[in-house]
Amino acid sequence: MTRRLLLIAGVVLANVLTANARELSKTVGAIGAADESIPAATPAARDGWWMDRHVACVEAARKGGARVVFLGDSITHNWEYAGREEWNKHFAEGPRRALNLGFGGDRTEHVLWRLDHGELDGYDAKAVVLMIGTNNTGHHPIDIEPPCDTIIGVRAVLDKIRVKQPKAKIVLCAILPRGADANDPDRRRNETVNHEIMRFADGRTVFWCDFNDQLLAPDGFLSAEVMPDRLHPGDYGYGVWASAVLPYIDAALEDRTMPPSRFAASIGTAFYREGPEPTQAVSLIGRRQHWWKDPEMWFHALRRHRVAASKLKGECDAVFLGDSITQGWEGNGAKVLAELRETYKIHVIGIAGDAVQHNIWRARHGELDGFKTKLVVVMIGTNNNYGDAPDAVSAGIKVLLADIRAKQPQAKIVLLPISPRGQFPTDKRRIQNETVNKTIKGFAEGKHVVWLDFNEKLVQGDGTISKDLMPDYLHPLEAGYRVWADALRPHLKEATGK
Repeated sequence: MTRRLLLIAGVVLANVLTANARELSKTVGAIGAADESIPAATPAARDGWWMDRHVACVEAARKGGARVVFLGDSITHNWEYAGREEWNKHFAEGPRRALNLGFGGDRTEHVLWRLDHGELDGYDAKAVVLMIGTNNTGHHPIDIEPPCDTIIGVRAVLDKIRVKQPKAKIVLCAILPRGADANDPDRRRNETVNHEIMRFADGRTVFWCDFNDQLLAPDGFLSAEVMPDRLHPGDYGYGVWASAVLPYIDAALEDRTMPPSRFAASIGTAFYREGPEPTQAVSLIGRRQHWWKDPEMWFHALRRHRVAASKLKGECDAVFLGDSITQGWEGNGAKVLAELRETYKIHVIGIAGDAVQHNIWRARHGELDGFKTKLVVVMIGTNNNYGDAPDAVSAGIKVLLADIRAKQPQAKIVLLPISPRGQFPTDKRRIQNETVNKTIKGFAEGKHVVWLDFNEKLVQGDGTISKDLMPDYLHPLEAGYRVWADALRPHLKEATGK
């Protein structure tokens, strides 16, 4: 009977979290691309030849546009140069006649501006082929535009295409490899972005097309014969691209069932492919999906956190990093958080369902970028006890601490033990968490990382958890966040002098 009640409680919690996520999605979706806090998702114009080309493209749209549209940067623009032979063969005339909306040097923000100003207006396309992002990674240092911001920018472009061309099938192409070898920093950034944006392909309106493996040697080497400048394809590359997208274009034009998304063979070059779990930096979208998880929730949380980070104006007092227990500061703990924020500038970046590896991904790929904080408060690991061994979880937390130090070297890290879970001390997940806690306590040397343990205040004298404090024996109510706040206040005061 107890297990049944726990399951029911879990379902209730799932419904609440999912409902909250959907409401948040509506809010963020409404402000998304228009929010000036994320440059990659904020429409921006250029001048000179760029504006002249835009005017010509809008005029082509007014004359009826085309049923096939290629949208992107110089790699798309160059269908008119290095790719001319392939373009003339496949896309210049007949039912596949296409409109080239590629502009050299464009980033996601420039494409957004162009779409806001008429390039997809006044006609109905059947297929839109999109490749964008290499200039976001290539033009900005990673601390100015981390991968998560590029991902948000690409998503903003996809959302805008859906609004402007709701009947079209979108063929989202992987950002092409760049640099001679697999260790090129821009290549690695592009691969990190690709690993995320490919999940935007829903198999209904958006289809993923990755042909990068056909441009690379088995070891990841990019030949100058394929891309003379290791960035823009030669004629061979455009032939590969045409062959890859033609099945999607023809199916869209003929109103046939679209082919499944095309995934390139892995060449094992990017961050997320390194190391065993949970030290592996597994992405948000690539996570093991929990049975209750809204598949869009990860993205809206990521975007919301980046918007909030921009509003810190470069400085904050504390960052709370973790999973749903940390996210709960904005739910059950909202009143306590508001009281803390009367004195301290606090940034909450907890995401429900996150395990250690997902926090590693977030720390490395943008959620700790663009501001400086005095404290980083970390509680993570309870979601790892669905299969990860305690020593692996501890090793992952050690990696996370190092990543936090690399991103926020001036900050002191307040490391919390994993919160107790399960009604009784004999709960196997409680035991695993305590095993991990015994190890990670040793990571706090007292200078850069301090240990803050208030778990005994969350349980009763016999070790049981009260339903009045944690109804599901995992997530605290307001009283639990008050315990947390009271324990943290001395550290906040010491770090800030407030």
